[in-house]
This record gives sequence, C-alpha cells and structure tokens, in this order.
Amino acid sequence: MHFFGNIPIKLKLTLGHGLWLAVLFSTLGYGLYRFIGHNMFTTVDAALLASAKNIRDNGSSRNYDPFFMESLLQDFLIGPHVRSSAQLVDLSGRVSAKTPNLQVQLPVTAEALLRARAHLETFETFRTMKGAVIRQVTLPVTSRTGLFLGQLVQVGTSLEPTLEALGQIGQSLALALTAGFLISVIFGYILTARSLKPVSAMTAAANKIGVDNLDLRLPVPKARDELQNLAETFNDLLSHLQIAIQRLRRFAGDVSHELRTPLSILRGEAELALRKERSPQEYQMTCNTILSEAEHMACIVEDLLLLARAQSRSLDIGLEGVPMDDFVSNLQVSLKTVFESKSLVLDCDTGEVPSFLANPSYFAIVIKNILQNAAKYSPPGSHILFEAKRNTQNESILFRIMDEGEGIAEKDLPFIFDLFYRADAARNRNDGGAGIGLSLAQALVQLHNGTITVKSTQGKGATFEIKIFQGDRSLKKV
Repeated sequence: MHFFGNIPIKLKLTLGHGLWLAVLFSTLGYGLYRFIGHNMFTTVDAALLASAKNIRDNGSSRNYDPFFMESLLQDFLIGPHVRSSAQLVDLSGRVSAKTPNLQVQLPVTAEALLRARAHLETFETFRTMKGAVIRQVTLPVTSRTGLFLGQLVQVGTSLEPTLEALGQIGQSLALALTAGFLISVIFGYILTARSLKPVSAMTAAANKIGVDNLDLRLPVPKARDELQNLAETFNDLLSHLQIAIQRLRRFAGDVSHELRTPLSILRGEAELALRKERSPQEYQMTCNTILSEAEHMACIVEDLLLLARAQSRSLDIGLEGVPMDDFVSNLQVSLKTVFESKSLVLDCDTGEVPSFLANPSYFAIVIKNILQNAAKYSPPGSHILFEAKRNTQNESILFRIMDEGEGIAEKDLPFIFDLFYRADAARNRNDGGAGIGLSLAQALVQLHNGTITVKSTQGKGATFEIKIFQGDRSLKKV
C-alpha cells in the first residue's frame, strides 16, 4: 500500500481506468467470441439438418444412390475445406447406402435411436481416433403417413474448418481488443494528464499563498465542472481568511491605540506627581485622574473579554421570561444621568409585549449600548423612541430604537458593527467612545438567536431594529 501511495495521481487514475478497461474488453471479447462461435455451430447444424432432410425426402426415389446422396450434400455443405458424408443405416447399425467420400464410421448411439423412435433428430459431436472432430445429425426415415420405417439418415461433417475459422476470429479479436486497450490506456493517460493540469496550476498557486499575500487567488478553470467549483470555493475561503486577518490586525492596532492613551495618561500623571512635592489637593487630583483612566481601561478590557466570549459562543445565556415593565424601569434608571445631561426624552411603547424570553443582563447590555449611542449623537431636548412589537407568525419580537440625531453616512453603514469603528474619526475618545458597544450588542443579539440591523439617512436620525425569536428555537444552544 505504501508503494501505491507514492504513485502520481494521474498514473493511479490511468491504472485504475486501465484495470476497468481490461475487465470490460475481456468480457466484451469473450462474449463476442462465444456469440460468433454459437452462430457458426448453429449454421453447421442447420446445414446438416437440411442435408439430411433433403436426402430423406429425395433419396427414396433413387434408392439412396451414393452419388446422388453426395450431390445433395453439395447443396448445403459445399466448400474447398468442407468434408461431409452421409449414410443410410437401420436400427441394427447396418449401412444400406453411403456416400463414396465416407472415411469414418458414423456411430449410431442409444440416444439417437431413442429419439428416432420419437421422430426427433439428434445432433452429436465426437472425436475420431486421429483426433478429428466430427459433427453429425441422425434423422429418422418416416413414411408419408408419419410412420417410422426403422431406418436412419446420418449426415456428418468435420468441424475442423469451423474450429480453425473460429480460432482465427478469436486471435483477431484478441489482437484488436489488445490494441484497443493499449490505445485507450495511452489516450486515457493523456486525457487524465490534461484534466489534472488545472489541479497542478491550483497547487502551484496555493503554494505561493501565505499570510502576507492573501490577496492572491487560485486560477479558476473555464470548464464548468467540479474543479471550477473547488477553485471558486477555495477562493471564497481565501477572501474570508483575508477579511478575518485584516480585522485581526486592525483589532490589534485598535486595542493598542485604545490602551496606549490611558496608559500614557497614567504614566504622565505619575511622573508629574513625582517630580516634586505636591499639595494634598494636587495628589488627590492626580489619584482621581489615575483612577478614572484605570476604570476606563477596565471597562475596555471587560467589554473585550465579554465580546470574545460572545463571539466564540462560550457564554451560557440562560434564557428566562423577562417582564417588560421591570426591564424598561431598569433601563430608565441606569440611563437617567445620560438622558438628563442633554435633556433627552425616552418614549417607550412596549404595551404589546408584556414579557419576552431573553437573558435580562446580557439583553440589557444590548439595549443600553444602543440607547447610549443614540443619546450621544442626538441633539439636546430631542426624543428617542424605544418600542417593542410581537410577531405571532414567526414567534419573534421586534425591538426598535429611533433617534433624531445626525444619522449615519451611507459609506459608514456597512462598518458600524465592526470593532473599534468610529463613523467620525475626528471625534476624541471621550465623545466617540471606544467603539466596542455596537460590536458587543451584535454578538449578544446573535447569542439570543436574533438579528440586528440599522437604517439611517444622514441628518435624519437612525433606526436600530433587533429581532429575537421566541419559543423552542430560542431555547436551543446557538
């Protein structure tokens, strides 16, 4: 098995096809040889029977004259290599008449006698002392009324010409089929090599692809076959890998950027405080700054850890029934400071949904992140709508959050759920946040077997829609 494992695949395919061709050609040749042989022997038997019937029907008028019998044989068994003879015998085996060319004694067997009494002809084959193969027919002589007269007409002929012709046909078939097999194998190898040429090209291209050049793609064959599907599927995989690695690199850079700023502030505050003696008030201000930045870093790290667990689906969300009134009350309390600082009004329309199935803690993070994002970009004194509606057809609940803010540019819409993405790069981190909230919201919604989408026109606010499925489908671990 190890030896065959080292054989090139095109040679393996050729050997495999050659084996099947050998079996096919052998079966075909043997079947054709048997078919031709059967037809040849059937023709000999038909000629023997016709000769015997002709002698039986016409020989009585000539008293079975030997030369007349021989002339009748020529009507059916004639040829330069055909040696045939005939005789008239009785039940005791006594020969009454025979053709002059009869060189061997045509036997009268018990089976032939038994069948003759039943008015049936008998075909037999036997070998002479010299090795010649004789085929004979024994035909009973009957009266016009069908009465068996106790005599038999026997016609025999040598099968050597037939066997010789059949042997030549067998040799010709063997040579033709062998040549056809060899030609098929050669052309099969050539076709296999040509068919596998795209595979070699794809293999060479795949060997050139690495982490640093994922923009390369495999050549796609023009023929619409499995190789084309394989190349297109592999190229799609490379595209997904390229996007994933780009996001990973961007993530590493964004995390470094987000953590570098608070670390720089922490280091700067500490160095500044240690340069000289400070008053207690100055030390207190420095400690407050350090504490604030440490809390900011802790929030970033906690959000990143929660996001990583959510995206890897390792969180056990533990779905349970959540009363809508309690859920809204907790939201209003936790966002009271944010909304009051800009005189924003939160309008809630959740009367159609008294309760829903979710994880109250994680789903609260989803809604809070979106409401905070809406409050951040809404003008002072504006309204933000939070509503929930039930869809009884597909057992889902649709949560909608609408604001009257500046909206999202069309070019930014496809990327707002990307980690650390900010629609406005000019915003500082205090105004724009770390860029984790929407990514975390999307991951937690997906854990709830739901979807989150956004619609927005710049200058006319934004609308976030969250759909989570209820019932047994939501209870499945996703």
